Amino acid sequence: MSKIDLVKIAKDVVLEFKAEYDKKTNCEFVGYQLYASILENGDIQTSTRPNVLNEGKECFIIMTHSDLAVTNYYRWYVIKHIDSNGNVHDGYYSNGWHIEISSWGSFSNQVLSLNKEGKCMFSETQGPWENPWEEPVHKLWERFLIFKDCKSIDEIEYIAENFELKEKIIELDSKISALDFAKKRIEIQMKKYESLLDEISKLIKC
Repeated sequence: MSKIDLVKIAKDVVLEFKAEYDKKTNCEFVGYQLYASILENGDIQTSTRPNVLNEGKECFIIMTHSDLAVTNYYRWYVIKHIDSNGNVHDGYYSNGWHIEISSWGSFSNQVLSLNKEGKCMFSETQGPWENPWEEPVHKLWERFLIFKDCKSIDEIEYIAENFELKEKIIELDSKISALDFAKKRIEIQMKKYESLLDEISKLIKC
């Protein structure tokens, strides 16, 4: 069986998506896509160019369109999944897992989430506009590779909660290290000033 040409299929998917939005009013295709290539070992590589799919066995693509909501245009995102047989799906689904981008609370507050049986196990908002989903996608996939081998929802939820706790601990450790560095700097500066004051004091006595 010949290898599926993910690059060609992905390009066709994007062209079809563009054609769909070229026909609509008050909305437009935005020329930004994030391609997430899923490798044989389960890892992913991401790029804003489809070439990254050359080594993949399957992939998902995050595509962008801009719609008028009330008086402002907002960006919306659509996930398409191309499986290992070259079939295209709306959204990413795998053994009860679902990856989606949805709007929470307001038009501009869009969230990438990893869900299992209706429960959210990870979510994060987009980053900078020029590359909004690359970092969140890698974080999500890191968790997915751990979660997918779990035997129960309880096990997944326990790991998810501790994953967040671990990140908070790392963040706090980083802040503590920065404070320790600042404290040492101040101590060094104080010693310099004390030495300078001693020298001034000796000069005055002379």
